[in-house]
Amino acid sequence: METKEAYKKNLDAQLNDWIAQIKLLDAKAENAKAGEKLRYLRDLDVLHAKRREVARKMKELENSGDDAWEKVKVTADDVWNYFRKSAAKAVSPSKWGTGREPGANG
Repeated sequence: METKEAYKKNLDAQLNDWIAQIKLLDAKAENAKAGEKLRYLRDLDVLHAKRREVARKMKELENSGDDAWEKVKVTADDVWNYFRKSAAKAVSPSKWGTGREPGANG
């Protein structure tokens, strides 16, 4: 069984990685053409909202007692899985139908 601290540490590391990915998408959105920019911004709105939700769940996890953290962990896992899938979809070059990232030249 995973401990609360180990779970939180793992979630922190994953979240930091995805925050870096979101920042890359933010930068790409700034430089994208109009149509591509709208798609980026839609995806980014969802990702930012889910990132905030993951942060709230992490706070709940920190504040939960040792006996209640398993329950909080289940809902945090659900939120995290949705965030992870949304983020993976947003950064996927195949999402754009070109086999490359939006805004890429070539």
